[in-house]
Amino acid sequence: MTAVSIVGARCLTASGLEALTLTFEGDTITSLSPAEPSGSAPPRNPDGTAAIDASGLVLSPGLIDLQINGGYGHDLQDDPGAVWDLGRELPRSGVTAFLPTIISGPGSRNRSMLDALKARPAGYCGAEPLGAHFEGPMINPRHAGAHRHEHLTGAREDVIDGWHRSAGVALVTIAPELDNAHDVIGELTRRGIVVAAGHSAATADETRAAIAAGVSTVTHLFNAMAPLGHRSPNLVGVALTDPRLTVTMIVDGVHIDPIAVAAAWTAKRPAGLGLVTDAVAAMGQPPGPYRISGTPTVFDGVSVRTADGVLAGSAVTMNQAAANLAEFTGCERHEALAAATSVPAGIIGEKGRGRLIPGAVADLVLLDDDYRVHATVCAGRVAHVNGAARHRFPESLVQVS
Repeated sequence: MTAVSIVGARCLTASGLEALTLTFEGDTITSLSPAEPSGSAPPRNPDGTAAIDASGLVLSPGLIDLQINGGYGHDLQDDPGAVWDLGRELPRSGVTAFLPTIISGPGSRNRSMLDALKARPAGYCGAEPLGAHFEGPMINPRHAGAHRHEHLTGAREDVIDGWHRSAGVALVTIAPELDNAHDVIGELTRRGIVVAAGHSAATADETRAAIAAGVSTVTHLFNAMAPLGHRSPNLVGVALTDPRLTVTMIVDGVHIDPIAVAAAWTAKRPAGLGLVTDAVAAMGQPPGPYRISGTPTVFDGVSVRTADGVLAGSAVTMNQAAANLAEFTGCERHEALAAATSVPAGIIGEKGRGRLIPGAVADLVLLDDDYRVHATVCAGRVAHVNGAARHRFPESLVQVS
C-alpha cells in the first residue's frame, strides 16, 4: 500500500482548524504533522506520486448521518436493497458513513434491511452503512408524523425479535411513555443497541425514567413530539437541560425555526447536538412527486410533504445542514462540522470515525468555506471528486468521475 498525504488544508481538530498535513495508508489515518511552510513544494510519496493538494480547503472527517430514509431517487422503505446504491451517491454530500433508516412498517421490511446490509457488493466504494436505524414502530400515535398508524405496534418484546447490534441494528427510536417501553429499552441496550426517544408525548418524569432505563439520545428534537411548555417541559425540556441526553436535529430551515435551532445550540453545544438529514428520495433530486413507505409526497424544492401538508422527511444534505447550523447559530466552522462528525460518531459509539486522529478510518471530506464538497475519501478510497478539484488529485488515486 502507498501512503497518501493531503497537504495545504485547514484540518478539523477538537479545538478548531489547524494547518496540518494528514497522511493515510490503506483505509487508516497514519499521521498528522505540522504543515510545510507556505510556498514549499508538495511532498511526494516514495513511489513518486504527488500528494493531494488541498490548499485553500477545509479537511474534515467524513460526515456521518444517523437518520436517512433515502436520497438521490432511492427510497429505502420500498427497496431496502437500495442501501448500497444510496451509499455510492452519499459521498457527493460529504457523507462517508450512515444509518439507513426504516420507519414504521411491516416487520418484513426491517428484516429485508438487515439482509441487505449483509449483502455487501464486491468492490463497493461509497459511504459505509454502520447498521440500521429502526425509527418505530413503537411510537406514540399522537405524534406519528408521516408514519402510517396501521403499522404502529406499541412497545412489545416480540417486535424486537432478532434485533441485535451484531445482526446490524445500531439505533432504535421509541416513545418511552408507552406501556412496557422500559422493558423493551432495557432489552435493546443489553443487546448493544442505542435507544433514542422520539415521536413521543413523554412527560419530564417519564423522560428521566427512560434515561434511567437506557435512553441516551433524542431523535429529531422538536419534531414529532409534544412541544415545550413552561409548566410542562416534557421530553423537549429534559433533552435541552439534561447532559445525559444528546439530541439530533434536522437543520434544514423548515423543520425547526432558526431561532429554535439557536436556542437548542445554546443549551447543548458543543458536544450535545448532532445533525441528521431525515432525508427521503427527493434529496439530490428535482422538485416533483415522490413516495415514502407507500405514502405519496411532493417535493416543492424546499420541503417534502404529504397531501395533508405533513412534513415527510427532508431533502437537505449533511453538508448543507452544517452550513445552516453555522448560519443560524453563529457557531464556529469546526463546531458545525463536529455536529456532523464526532457527535454522531459518539452517539453510536463509533470510536474509529468522526475524528482526524492516527488510527481512525480514513473517511475524509474536503470542503470550501461555503461547505461545498470538493472531494470525499471513504476508507482510503476516493469516492467523489468534483470537476473543480480534479486537478488536485494524482490520476492514480481517482477511481470515480
